[in-house]
Amino acid sequence: MMLHVAGLARPAQKLSDVAPLARRVVKIVWADKVTAEVDLAPLLANHRSYVSLRKDDRLFLSVRVSSDGGALEWSDGCRVAVSAILKLPQTYMEATELRAIMDELRLSVEGLSALLGLSRRVIADYRSGVPIPKPLALAMRYLQERGSI
Repeated sequence: MMLHVAGLARPAQKLSDVAPLARRVVKIVWADKVTAEVDLAPLLANHRSYVSLRKDDRLFLSVRVSSDGGALEWSDGCRVAVSAILKLPQTYMEATELRAIMDELRLSVEGLSALLGLSRRVIADYRSGVPIPKPLALAMRYLQERGSI
């Protein structure tokens, strides 16, 4: 099962594998074999201790899971704990998830268009597979958490 979100309720979870992807995104595999694509950019940009990871692509590619499974670590000694990963906002969304949230909230294309100030055509494009921008993913998850509009 492939999940593209990090902020899942995962009690006492450990990591078993990690692979760097484009930009500052990693694909992680939890100990229970659930996978997630996690955008570390917001976390790395928010802390001075991660300047080297922000600037050095080769260093970022050296990511590995710590021996205890409780963190990601890099060859320069930088670490990101599982607890920090779990707090990251869920900024990745696929069309299937967008459609599911719209169905759950009983939102039509026209309704979502009016709510977000986007054209009907743009919403239809995202529903059909055009990559969904981070702000839209965040907005949709916010609406989903509220349970209604």
